[in-house]
Amino acid sequence: MPSAGSTRAETEEGAALFTAPAARHPTLGDRLAEHVFEKIVRGELKPAQRITEEQLAADFGASRTPVREAVKRLAELGVVVVHPRARLEVAGADPHELVEINQVREELECLALRLAVPRLTDRDVETLRELADRCERAAEEDRRLDTFRADSRLHLAIAARCGNRCLYETLRRLDVKVQLCRAFACVSPAKVRASVAVHREILEAVARRDAAEAERRMRRHIRATVDSEGESA
Repeated sequence: MPSAGSTRAETEEGAALFTAPAARHPTLGDRLAEHVFEKIVRGELKPAQRITEEQLAADFGASRTPVREAVKRLAELGVVVVHPRARLEVAGADPHELVEINQVREELECLALRLAVPRLTDRDVETLRELADRCERAAEEDRRLDTFRADSRLHLAIAARCGNRCLYETLRRLDVKVQLCRAFACVSPAKVRASVAVHREILEAVARRDAAEAERRMRRHIRATVDSEGESA
């Protein structure tokens, strides 16, 4: 299950990616799905690698029911491909799909930010700054997975305040694909640090409630990140 260094809060946040919107708390199946996802992001499971439900049940010490629930969630989000006889294959990163994902991500994240800025309280802005600090610390220490996870939390925290549930849920689902693409990209630590440092510039505009400037900075940030990941693809 989650690594020994993970806190309960971090586990809940991660499993939330795989929790149905109507559910209050992650199920065991959601937690199993998150654990498989983390193994993929960490490189412990490779693109096109074959696994079975029996293997997952044995690895996690779980019954087949939560494993099947986990597989269903992972397949719905495009993390694994299901073949006959309960055989699974880890989904790979298609360069064309990466381009499409990032085109959609840029427009939707900028829309979410534009809608969120007038709704954010001073306390919300402080929370966003704390998330940005966490992301920077992870990048400085070259903790790749923690950096990308903190980055996702920051972007989704902004989207959560946009006032549009459909937009937020769409971005939440898209984030899973974004994290997968990042896991398969070999971006240098220096470029990762440069990318996350831009969060401060975005939040400066947010703190001034300058939605237009915040959106411009967010758009540049996403495009720069995409260019870095594209170069390594």
